[in-house]
Amino acid sequence: MSMNQSKSHSYIAEFDRAIFFTYMILCIIGLGVLMDISSVRENMNFFYKQLAYLVPALLIMFSALYFPNLQKLQKYNFMWVLIVLGLLIGVLAFGVEVNGAKRFLKLGPLLFQPSFLARIVLILYLAGLLSKKQEEIKTTNISDLIKTLLPFLVTMLLMYLLILKEKHLSTLVISASTLLGMFWIAGIRKRFVMALFAVALIGGLIVIAKGASYRGERIEIYKKYSLFTKDTVAHVDREKEYQTRESLTALSSGKLFGTGIDKGRAKHFFLPESRTDYVFTIIGEETGFAGAMLVFGLQCFLFWRAFKVSLRQEDLYLRYVGLGLALNLFLNVLVNVGVAMSAIPSTGVTLPFISYGGTSLLTDSLAIGLLLNLSAKRKEI
Repeated sequence: MSMNQSKSHSYIAEFDRAIFFTYMILCIIGLGVLMDISSVRENMNFFYKQLAYLVPALLIMFSALYFPNLQKLQKYNFMWVLIVLGLLIGVLAFGVEVNGAKRFLKLGPLLFQPSFLARIVLILYLAGLLSKKQEEIKTTNISDLIKTLLPFLVTMLLMYLLILKEKHLSTLVISASTLLGMFWIAGIRKRFVMALFAVALIGGLIVIAKGASYRGERIEIYKKYSLFTKDTVAHVDREKEYQTRESLTALSSGKLFGTGIDKGRAKHFFLPESRTDYVFTIIGEETGFAGAMLVFGLQCFLFWRAFKVSLRQEDLYLRYVGLGLALNLFLNVLVNVGVAMSAIPSTGVTLPFISYGGTSLLTDSLAIGLLLNLSAKRKEI
């Protein structure tokens, strides 16, 4: 190539518009639901804040979409890990306490939860390790496999201990489930995956049994109101079971087509966390089973398209990144919907793109941007 010959550049000719438009529809639905909830409380601040967060969320999404080469992210895995560890330590040292838990860093007028970013960084880190050691991790014995994965396992454990200190168990559950899913898809020996699952389960039970009393109380509430089995003799404080009871009451009153937006009861202070953990309940009450399943169906469609795009990647690193991001988003959906229906014990998890929450909107939009980047077809100019 001659000195004066310009280098070729590529541009994105097309990307998966189904993912893009589904994401946008869910964001619009989220704004509509938050406007509905805020309007009856004579305080539109939460709606305006979410609208304000949507602007940087879209910028992050488009920046990730048009990032020139996602494979370059792999070179900076250790830097991302150090940054997130620093942020998690910063939360414990300088964080802001909200609802009894110190999870937030105050950045000017904004609050940010580094634990959400930790989930994405662990996905990137594991994807790089799995792609580099693909054949080795499939054939090696358990002891050698542990040695190979030891740097990642130590990093993961350190992040998880910091997040646990922030009392954010739900993030640990979703992150651990995502990483186990990535191990399973990568073809790691099933005995190792099951051993990791057993360790995670035992650790979770210890945290519930020996940790804060409210976690044990949530299990007792779940026993009483579980979608699958009910323990009618469970003794639970009526005040502490309030949200679970009200969520089920609201969902059941929605029936097939809902009470209508103007007749929704739960948003009138009957369900305090209606804008975050129980936003699906508001949708189910006011638009009924039909509206709730439409929203859930859109989330399922988004997961299916993202999973399909990821499996098409020839580069193993990009494939594992996509699969991890898709799993992370969808597990969030399953947990939020499961809590609203009392299919799983109550825990604080937002519904992607719909619940109020700036950090979740920013990080979930980043995930969508990366997935769109994976789907992009480029042309040289």
